[in-house]
Amino acid sequence: MAEKIVLVGGGGHCKSVLNTIYKLGIYTDVVITDSALAPGSMILNAKVVGDDSTLPDLLKQGYSNAIITVGSIKSTDVRRKIYKELEQLGFGFPTIIDPSASVSEYAEIGEGVFVGSNASVNAEAQIGAFAIINTSAIIEHESSIGRFSHIAVGATVCGNVLVGDDVFVGAGATLIQGVTIGDCAIIGAGSLVNKDVYPNSMVCGVPARGCNK
Repeated sequence: MAEKIVLVGGGGHCKSVLNTIYKLGIYTDVVITDSALAPGSMILNAKVVGDDSTLPDLLKQGYSNAIITVGSIKSTDVRRKIYKELEQLGFGFPTIIDPSASVSEYAEIGEGVFVGSNASVNAEAQIGAFAIINTSAIIEHESSIGRFSHIAVGATVCGNVLVGDDVFVGAGATLIQGVTIGDCAIIGAGSLVNKDVYPNSMVCGVPARGCNK
């Protein structure tokens, strides 16, 4: 029997997740919901079946698992809204880890997490539910990534770093060992963070300093 799964959101992040799903070979029946795309259109051989109003019927048809494939940069509000809808309907949330990623057996990975190609999650790291660890990102030993946070392409989180919920760490940024990043903070691409970052703030530069959202 084919394993079925629905991806909610058909943008760029969806394509990254699809690529990993195909490599894993677990789900052989994959569909996408997205209100901005025409029903019947195809994304990497996966069919767009309509907008989110189709989700109850998809659940009845055996698509019992879902992945939130809407990315996040400045806000995770949309991802959280989708999660609440899917949870209320009764969908499950598998964790998707690319076969090329290195994930320690001593790491803790929450539900609905995506770990992209060539990413690394080291010993005793903790990845909160629905976080995105994107392509070639590094999460070092004993660091913690909060729920719905997004560690973008090639970012490095050194050891013993605490990243709160709903944080965005931009591509190529580096968080130096031991810093704390408050909830809903944004770290600009390429930044070097060597001290704690307050919640709801944005920092950028080398070394990172406050900047406008």
